[in-house]
Amino acid sequence: MASDVIYCSVCGAASQIKATFCFHCGQKLIIGTPPTPLASPKQGSPTGCLKPQHILYHRYRILEMVGQGGMGAVYKARDLKFGRKVAIKEMSQHNLNTQEIDETTERFRQEANMLARLTHPNLPSVYDYFEEGGRWYLAMDFIKGETVEDYAAKASDRVLPTLEVIDIGIQLTYVLGYLHTRPTPIIFRDLKPLNIMITIEKHVYLIDFGVARLFKRGQAKDTLAFGSVGYAAPEQYGKAQTTPRSDIYSLGVILHQLLTGSDPQDNKPLFHFQPLAFYNSALPNELTELVAFMLEVDSRMRPGSMVGVRRELERIRVRLRQPSGSPSSPSHSSSPSTPVRRPSALPKQYTAQQSVFPFTPIHFR
Repeated sequence: MASDVIYCSVCGAASQIKATFCFHCGQKLIIGTPPTPLASPKQGSPTGCLKPQHILYHRYRILEMVGQGGMGAVYKARDLKFGRKVAIKEMSQHNLNTQEIDETTERFRQEANMLARLTHPNLPSVYDYFEEGGRWYLAMDFIKGETVEDYAAKASDRVLPTLEVIDIGIQLTYVLGYLHTRPTPIIFRDLKPLNIMITIEKHVYLIDFGVARLFKRGQAKDTLAFGSVGYAAPEQYGKAQTTPRSDIYSLGVILHQLLTGSDPQDNKPLFHFQPLAFYNSALPNELTELVAFMLEVDSRMRPGSMVGVRRELERIRVRLRQPSGSPSSPSHSSSPSTPVRRPSALPKQYTAQQSVFPFTPIHFR
């Protein structure tokens, strides 16, 4: 009976009429006419329709929509239970039939549970997942920043400073190496500037693990089943199993793009990259060769792990940061007398000759 309950003016949850505080959010209850709830989205309606002040799942107050794409929408919201800002990712089921909904729902639950167990400084924390109004939602850290795609777009010719690109690369090797070395290894498979956030402090976060893709039937014209054109490794176009080397290739694409401003989707042929020196002869030879090593079409010829890539990037960074003119300062000359340690000289356990990882990885995307 409606007369037996009172509705919280903060979160909208119903409590018994004699209650003093809301059982859900703990706010003091005020006797009065129950509020008219904001309409929940109908099953089958487009995503991105939640309005500011809408209370979602009796817990999250929508503040604004911050992004929308083919797989759903992302909102900034306030968690009324803990008083923190969160990002809410909304995923519609309206393109799926009954069987697909059942299969997708189970996969979503499994992957959301797995994401919630990941802990790394370069990953947003996942707090909650739930279904409401015919769609699924993820609640996670709200990151105040912008995508690397937007960040680079503001730079001159879309080219970032070399040391900054190396720092971004090192942070990504840490988080991707963490994913690759989980008890059940995780291959990200859709590494691109749009899926990387950067804060004003230049801290990088890997976002969009692809659970949203479970809810989209078919693919956009510029998207593969498991990756994005231009960034996906060659093996992602065929039947070969993807491994950590697939993410290494994508990281090489990102480093190349941020150092040159060249869009990888414009490559003709697609997997052909001009050497970094073609764009900027002042770039360190070691960096040019490392990126070329990462972009090998044959996955067996790429570095075998993110550890090897990180060690090489860190070594290059140390040399670039040394004062000019010091005995060990880097030389960018292409003269044969310049000692250049090729990436293929990485420790044996990290070289391209390492065998393909003997596991069945989790594949996001």
